[in-house]
Amino acid sequence: MMCTTASRPDIHEELGSSRMKRDASDVDKIIDALVGQYQNPFDLETVPTSLINIVTGQVATQEVEESLTGLQETGKAHMKNFSEKSLVENTKTVSFWDPQPRLTIKTFADMRKPLPTDKQKKLMCSTEVLFRRLLSVSKMRDIDLQKVLEHELAAVPPALFNDDGTMRKTNKSDLAKKLESVCAEVPTLPKVLNQPDNTGYIIDGMAMLQSLNESYFKTFDDLSQQVLKKILRLLEQEDLGIDVVTVVFDRYDKEDSIKQMERRRRGAGETTPSHQITGLREVPNYRLFLKGSANKAALSAFVSESIAASAPAQLKQNKTIVLAGGFASGETVKLVTNSGLVMMPHLFSTQEEADTRLILHVIDLATTHTRVIVRCDDTDVLVLLLYYYDRGLLADEVYMHAGHAGKFVTRERYIPIHTIAGELGNGVSACLPAAHALTGCDTTSAFYKIGKRTAFTKLVKHIDSVQQLSEFGGSSSLSILLDTARRYVLLLYGKRSKNCNTLDELRYALASTTDKQAAMLPPTEDAFKQHVMRALFQAMIWLQSHVAKPEVKDPVGHGWARGGDGSLEHKLYEKQCAPLEVRDITHLVCNDKDCKVLGKCPCLLAGLPCIESCACSSTDCPNSSTAQQGESDDEVIDNED
Repeated sequence: MMCTTASRPDIHEELGSSRMKRDASDVDKIIDALVGQYQNPFDLETVPTSLINIVTGQVATQEVEESLTGLQETGKAHMKNFSEKSLVENTKTVSFWDPQPRLTIKTFADMRKPLPTDKQKKLMCSTEVLFRRLLSVSKMRDIDLQKVLEHELAAVPPALFNDDGTMRKTNKSDLAKKLESVCAEVPTLPKVLNQPDNTGYIIDGMAMLQSLNESYFKTFDDLSQQVLKKILRLLEQEDLGIDVVTVVFDRYDKEDSIKQMERRRRGAGETTPSHQITGLREVPNYRLFLKGSANKAALSAFVSESIAASAPAQLKQNKTIVLAGGFASGETVKLVTNSGLVMMPHLFSTQEEADTRLILHVIDLATTHTRVIVRCDDTDVLVLLLYYYDRGLLADEVYMHAGHAGKFVTRERYIPIHTIAGELGNGVSACLPAAHALTGCDTTSAFYKIGKRTAFTKLVKHIDSVQQLSEFGGSSSLSILLDTARRYVLLLYGKRSKNCNTLDELRYALASTTDKQAAMLPPTEDAFKQHVMRALFQAMIWLQSHVAKPEVKDPVGHGWARGGDGSLEHKLYEKQCAPLEVRDITHLVCNDKDCKVLGKCPCLLAGLPCIESCACSSTDCPNSSTAQQGESDDEVIDNED
């Protein structure tokens, strides 16, 4: 019998309107995750040259890449060897039924971080398996479970990091959607005809370069002219009343940059360009070319110099272009007019990211313009615009021009910053940078399965109790900010955290009363402190956006440490990953089911009884504590006899 709906017996239940809406919603969620959070495997234009994990973004090591890409050839060779030795009469040397050796294939699983105590890297199992095994070991010893759970019991904090040590990511655009939802949508701006031009327009330069359609240019000269044409078209739109277009580029020359660490993880940390850029040279594969940081820096410099040279002859009276961050000297800012070039030393900046440097220029334009438009799709910029508008440093009207036509992008619209800031009220805008940094951005981890929608909803609902988040990046003491951050994060974990004062207490409550996986438990207080320090460091950078040459501290000691090769890496925790009583991983690598041979049973070799987490499960194991106790009792009886 066909499954039909009650109201329409002629329609299958799978074709009902509610089911179709739910399916469409699920498809949208998948697209949002692939585009906003993961590496989109269906966008052939941005497929990287290296093999990567589409979820974590981690670039495969050369060993793993060669192993996986050569898997088919390895399988064919193994099949040929099997046929010759087991099937072909003339070459057969073994029986068809003889066991075959296991193929050793290196995968992304082999890139997991080992325990700090596992020097020989014997234990490369998943975080969940490791967590359960260590808990099992702790039960066999007389240890307080609450004390055990004050340690991560894993190589990395699973609530914050993936098994391979990469940060857990979240969909930042969900926060933008929540912020946009507080006011009516603005698809087009009101016209300003018959009024003096008094609108400034600011563009994220690298975002503009990445949005170019490579079918419209062949050489690098063609590319730079395409950029200039876009700028000139903006200045010619009389209904918008734009008299200045500012183009701001990222910098890629900062050493010890927390952003550079993320670029290296994605395989984009090259220090030299792959191609020499000259005007008449043909542009190589554009999407692959833009993957490298050195290529981006070289292209930004070429485009900036090209516009500075050719724009004066094409600009009209009282129309100007400002170029920042793209020149060989990253601090330089040039004003381009129809009469030539003028340096703008008051805007010379050491800021690394276009996100913060954009804000510097928005604040500067507020002194001469009543309306400013920022062309950008980055949630970080939206958060900073709301923060600085709340501080009264921006123009009367500020819009973020977001979205554009394309297969994987959202509709084009204008986000009214001034309206949203007014609707939020109650200091929410002042707390947004801290909440955003704590719940995951480009340089900080997200909490496992806690998204930006939840983060925003909890912030608005409980703003009175977490108002001190507005002091992130300021001069407040670490202990005060840590306490505020803890209150906020406890709220994110729902009702079970209501009676808990620390994350360690919540870990114990969840681990002892539920069967949640390790990543669903909050991080330990130890790991959380390092996370908060990273969030504070990022907030400090954001909240100095109004300073042209901010003082930025060394990341080391603020949630980061120096690795063996001298590069920056996350400092995961200060305590040991497990208490001393369960830190011996002998049991965790014991795979002998008989437990009789010293060479096969590590527990026997170490003089330790087997436990539940061993391969023998210790039930009938001759090396279990029960068996040893039985032998001891027998000895006592013999002595009595």
